[in-house]
Amino acid sequence: VRKKTRTLYTAEQLKELEKKFQEDHYPDNEKRREIAAVVGVTPQRIMIWFQNRRAKWRKVEKWRMRNN
Repeated sequence: VRKKTRTLYTAEQLKELEKKFQEDHYPDNEKRREIAAVVGVTPQRIMIWFQNRRAKWRKVEKWRMRNN
């Protein structure tokens, strides 16, 4: 089984994804399909992007809590 190639997002796509992330950290299937249609990738890629973004968010939050 070959690993999929990494999806590189344009600045415009990232702007849209970040906007959606600020609105909702856990979009449901329907919302992911809508985002995928707007951004132009598969809902699966959207799901992975949100998983990775939440991990980054948790890491930043942890760092903030330590330094307060």
